[in-house]
Parts: sequence; structure tokens; C-alpha cells
Amino acid sequence: MRISDNQELIQYIESLIEINNLNMSISDMFTSVLGNRSIISDKEVEVLKKKFNKHSLDIIKDALFDYWELDRENEEDCEIFDNYIASCIQEVDEKKYLNNPYYQNIHFDNIRDGKFSLEKDHYTPYELFAYKDMSYFDGTYIEQNSIAYFTKTFDFLSINENKTTWMSVIPNEIETMEKPIELANGKVIVYGLGLGYFPYTISLKENVKEIIIVENNEKVIDLFNKYIFPQFAHKERIRVIKDDAFEYMKKAIDFDYAFIDLWHNPEDGIELFINAKKLEKENKVYSYWLESSFYILLRRCMISLLEEQLSGADESMYVSSKSVTDSIINTYYQKTKKLALNSREQVDELLSDSTLLNLLIK
Repeated sequence: MRISDNQELIQYIESLIEINNLNMSISDMFTSVLGNRSIISDKEVEVLKKKFNKHSLDIIKDALFDYWELDRENEEDCEIFDNYIASCIQEVDEKKYLNNPYYQNIHFDNIRDGKFSLEKDHYTPYELFAYKDMSYFDGTYIEQNSIAYFTKTFDFLSINENKTTWMSVIPNEIETMEKPIELANGKVIVYGLGLGYFPYTISLKENVKEIIIVENNEKVIDLFNKYIFPQFAHKERIRVIKDDAFEYMKKAIDFDYAFIDLWHNPEDGIELFINAKKLEKENKVYSYWLESSFYILLRRCMISLLEEQLSGADESMYVSSKSVTDSIINTYYQKTKKLALNSREQVDELLSDSTLLNLLIK
């Protein structure tokens, strides 16, 4: 990749590098508080609410400011917190989820089945959890995280393997599946079963006629068939097939819509996402769980490559890789090494979702 010595272009790339570093720092900050029940207790919140007549959201923000050891006298700390962190934290009403049809109609007591268990887990009051999919602040490449909390204990269903949570139906899953559920119609293929939240919800839609669920884990299918599927209202619309998702994608032609959910998070799913994209068929509609977050991860990789190229990195830097993101950066280097960047518009095109993906799948 040849970057023009145009000063305006170089300054723009440098600004993107600063934003990328900021994005990763803020993301790490948010990750550090997820599920951390020691940040502030419900008793402390109630005391502070009464003493200072403050809303719990403001108390949580103050607690996070202190937890992250930010300096209230430091203008930059305050600006970053106010502009890019504070608006990403929400108090949510548990009734929104308790009234969800899945929560209303799918129930089970704690069940042990070999090394697996189906049981209720919970969020404690004011415990922070990942909420919506990542996005961007308007008109910028600055990432917008999303975390939330309840003011009361909130129970949810989960599958655990050897006491480690493997799958669960949590508000994050409900929020991030909202759009894919809206798009589902006709004959639908669902790749990945989990606890069946997605197929259950779309089975309630009149315009969804048939649902094929492709799952490779026999134990997950067994648990679903034993304890969850009997509670579905429209079992006649649903068929579960044991198969490898990618093998099935290669041969599947008779469907209207496909939803792919084969990962726990973008980091462990990025390779699967790219592989699934390579198998898409023309004139078919696909949705991917956490798709926005995948493009954010790819954009971080491309900006990292721009940073390395600006600092004069040569081809020897892109021969081996120690991680998935290293491999993506190496591929981006090979695909763009003959590219001459001369304008800001070219950089923005390079960072577009379509370019970031096409460089990996074509």
C-alpha cells in the first residue's frame, strides 16, 4: 500500500489511528465491568439516592468514573466520559423482557443431564451487562458501546457445561435479534440452536411458514427436544437437523431467509462469519447475529494496517500470524499492497463494510 505524502491525507489517517486507539481503550473499559458485582451494591445505591436525591443512573456513572480511576480534574478524561461513555449506559425495565413471549411461555426448573444443566441464572441489581450491538456515534468512526443494568434481580435461562455458562437467553440476545426476527419470512433456515429463542419467536409470526434449525451438537439438540421444544406453540412449523452448518449452507437452496448464530462473541466468531459470507447464495436474504460488531472488528484491523503502513512496515511483517486478527491484517495487506491511497475518499471507501468484507471473501 502506497500512501501519498499529501499532508491532509496523512493527518486524516493519523486521526483514524487515534480514534482506533480510543475505541479499543473504551471497549476494554466496558469489558472490565461486565458482570463485575463489586463496583457498587444495591444498598449503596439506595443510600446515595436518598442522601443526594440522585437518579440511580447518575450514581452508576459516578461509580464507573471512580472504578476506572478517571480524574475529575482532567479535562480529557471528563470529555471522553461525557461524550463517548455516559450515553452508552442505560437503566432498563425488567418488565420489557419478562413480558417477552419466550419468557412468558418457556419454563424449566434446574435440570441436570450428565455434565450439562439447564438452569436459571440471574443479574443482580445494578450489575452491568452487554446490551445492544455495537455501532458508531453519528458521523464518526468512534464506536458506540452499549451496557445496561436492572434495579432488581433479573432471572434468565441458561445451558451450562461443567458449571460454565454456554448459552443463555438474556436481554442482549433479545435486543440484538430484534431486526433479524423482523426480517424473517417464508421458509427460514436457522444455523445454531442454543435455547431456541430465535426459532421460537419467529414461529409466532404469521408470515413464517417453515423453520429448519441446523445444529451440529447432538447434546444441545437432545436437551432442546426433551425440555424446551415441547413448550413451543407451533411445533408443526419446526424441524431440527443435525448437520455441520457450513456443509448445510453449501447445499441449501430452498429457503427464503437464513439466520446465522454460531458464535459467542465477535472475537470467537469472526472466522465463522467470514466463512459463512463466502457461502451466501444470490437472491437469498441472510442475517447474522452481531453483524455490526463484526464490521467494527474488521475496521479496526484495516486501521491497524494503515498505521503500520504509515510507519513504514514492509512485507516481512505480514508473513505469519499469531491470532485471527493478525491473519485478517495480513490478508488485507496482500489484497491492498498495490493500492495507491491519494485521498480521504479512498480511505473511507477502504473502511466501508462492503470493501472490508469483499477483500476477505473474493
